[in-house]
Amino acid sequence: MTNGRLLSLQLIVASLLSLALLPSNAAAAASIDPEKQPIYVNIMNSSLCGTDPDGPQLPSPCKVPAGFRLIFEHVSGYAFRPVSAETTLAVSLLVKDPQLGLGGSGELAFHTFVATKIPSGSNVSDTFVFSTPFRIMLNSGATFYFSPADNAAVSGYLVKE
Repeated sequence: MTNGRLLSLQLIVASLLSLALLPSNAAAAASIDPEKQPIYVNIMNSSLCGTDPDGPQLPSPCKVPAGFRLIFEHVSGYAFRPVSAETTLAVSLLVKDPQLGLGGSGELAFHTFVATKIPSGSNVSDTFVFSTPFRIMLNSGATFYFSPADNAAVSGYLVKE
């Protein structure tokens, strides 16, 4: 597969995984329960937070805004890895939430998602994807990130503390 076709496939995967970020369901959620903020996504200051592609850069954790609790409703993402015979990849959500007793001495709680390799025809990299409903609550000031993941999307809502 040519690099152009590989890039096209990667962009298609990213677009499909980003559908959870569309605000159409957010307005419906806000009209049902006015205490809920319309939607939460892990894009802060015009860039994605919450990923650690297991590369030389440090993870960019997301932080729950002050005065709110974050309720996840769905997670999805993808990771590019060197070509191999592997068909799955374990992707972890790492959480630090001092109000829950997580992170006092550096320990992080984690949840693991199974990312499945999708056919790409590439001899350059394999693409692993995950997408699942997932419910968890994090307190104000808590941080989280996914590892390894090149991109991960969280959708949910914020409630006032």
